[in-house]
Amino acid sequence: MANRYIIVTFLSLFFIAFSHNAFAEELLSKEQFIEKAFGQKEASKGRLRFKEEVKTTAQKIMGSRYKKILMRYWIEGNRTAWILNRIGKVKPITAGFIIEDCKIVSVHVLVYRESHGWEIKYPSFRDQFGGIGMQKNLKLDKNIDGISGATMSVSSMRIMTRLALAMNELVPDIKCL
Repeated sequence: MANRYIIVTFLSLFFIAFSHNAFAEELLSKEQFIEKAFGQKEASKGRLRFKEEVKTTAQKIMGSRYKKILMRYWIEGNRTAWILNRIGKVKPITAGFIIEDCKIVSVHVLVYRESHGWEIKYPSFRDQFGGIGMQKNLKLDKNIDGISGATMSVSSMRIMTRLALAMNELVPDIKCL
């Protein structure tokens, strides 16, 4: 009887400990994403301190509770790459954004952790972000079609796209019109 109790307790704890990542799917590693962004070129690492205009802009897009120390990116010429996180419905979505000449080149879902809304990882959804830029009011200059049943994930991708484009404009070596 004691052995049964120990086994049930162990299995319960095992399930609880690992169930939070039961739906996590790494689609692309950070290294693979950087290689997609820059190929064999050596990109420099950059960072924006989360102060003044960076903080104000990020919090306008992400909400006043958004706190960071640094916004990290990679840069080569006029191309930048950003890896950002945003809660979908209850778990974070990790996405990568490649920007050149202040327009989205491509968007990638690196890690998807939700149990539904996973359709955002497919090219049929992600391809519509290509060529999108930022308007002066921190809005995207093109509409993104949603996916039935993935409203929160689609919204998170739109918001992260806005953040990537806004932060790109604040990189010292980047000039957007």
